Amino acid sequence: MRAVLIVVDMLNDFFDRSPTLAARRSQLVANTNVLVRAFRSSGQPIIWVRQEFARDLHDAFRDMRMNNVSITIAGTPGCELLPELEPLPHDVVLVKKRYSAFFGTGLDARLAKIRPDVLVIAGVNTHACVRMTAIDAYQSPAS
Repeated sequence: MRAVLIVVDMLNDFFDRSPTLAARRSQLVANTNVLVRAFRSSGQPIIWVRQEFARDLHDAFRDMRMNNVSITIAGTPGCELLPELEPLPHDVVLVKKRYSAFFGTGLDARLAKIRPDVLVIAGVNTHACVRMTAIDAYQSPAS
């Protein structure tokens, strides 16, 4: 069986700006790293997904632009993966501009090459980014 792990939005800004995530940071990181190690030990691919926007927010959500919400800005530590996570140089890292990791990232094409039987989606912002990625995965011809 071929599986792919997709880790969504385990980013500095989200943990730094949310007391709820900050309080659970070590637990969430530890659990994510356990999952990453399990995939790695069985030779299964890992895809890290992170959100990133331009400083002027021209590529951000309409609501972000209208309310001048600057989060996960390109070139800042806020848009980077948490330093305690364990990505390796050969892991794929995709940058997304919308909730879904499928929107404009080439994830469909990558999965079409891998042809996984199973997708495991982990991460934070479950109500939005993880959920939308799961919905789009269900509808993806490659998944």
